Amino acid sequence: MKILVIGLTGLIGSRFKELLGSAYEFEELSRKNGVDILDKTTLLNSISASSANLVLHIAAKADVDSCEEDKKRDEEILEFKDPLEQEKAWIKEKTAWAVNVFGTQNVVQACQRASKKIIYVSTDFVFDGTKKHYREDDIPNPINWYAKTKYESEKFIQDSGLDYMILRPAYPYRAFFERNDFVRGLIDKLNKQEPLKMVTDHIMTPTFIDDIANALNILIQTDQKGIFHVVGSQSVTPYDAAIKIAQEFGLDQALISKTTRREYFAGKAPRPFCLNLKNDKIGKLGIEMSTFDKGLKEVKAQISKISI
Repeated sequence: MKILVIGLTGLIGSRFKELLGSAYEFEELSRKNGVDILDKTTLLNSISASSANLVLHIAAKADVDSCEEDKKRDEEILEFKDPLEQEKAWIKEKTAWAVNVFGTQNVVQACQRASKKIIYVSTDFVFDGTKKHYREDDIPNPINWYAKTKYESEKFIQDSGLDYMILRPAYPYRAFFERNDFVRGLIDKLNKQEPLKMVTDHIMTPTFIDDIANALNILIQTDQKGIFHVVGSQSVTPYDAAIKIAQEFGLDQALISKTTRREYFAGKAPRPFCLNLKNDKIGKLGIEMSTFDKGLKEVKAQISKISI
């Protein structure tokens, strides 16, 4: 099966290619090969020309605080009366709304014209964090601009009439990549003996990327449709996560101290309190997602193999 992928070289997409490259033929759409999701015409022509029946859309502007900085300008552009002027502004400024909403709308419209199924990678941040846990049928209520743009894209996809899957991972991590995810970032800082202030009043559900790839494979093979929480099986605070990382990798726990969201994210985008996402739905399909403890052990084992 051929899959047309937007965002293949990123943290998640590149691992999909490494693990699933023998099962699928991945065809990349990116600015490197002349395709920008903000360019409607080129995107439509490229998607229509592909023999792939499935489009996997992973690309996004995902830095939460950078997206928050775009909010004021995005709201100004959304007030434009002329759609063409609005479109010109999105293309020129490449803000969070431009990339995450306008770009996704372009992908969806191209899929509609070419009759292709879409898989969209969203985020746990679409929820406001006020509940004890979240399942797929809970109604999102984003509290920062990044999350707002991702949720707007989710709604557009659901209303598109296309066959679709929306995947919501959370805090993805892996053993190797050119840029650090949150796990390897903390490992690097602890190795450098840098003190860490870690938040105690935010709950997250970290996800081992290898598990996401396995889940994606099963979801594709069984032709699933709808929304799926593709997350790990253990929710922790950032402080707990840092302690577990230090313990697993034999690093100095004394470098880790406690702080709060209000202190740590002062002047930055608001963060939800509890993002305890449940993965029961994919569990019923036989998909197993690692606990954070198990995922860290696998990351350590993969790193050790390369180090030998």
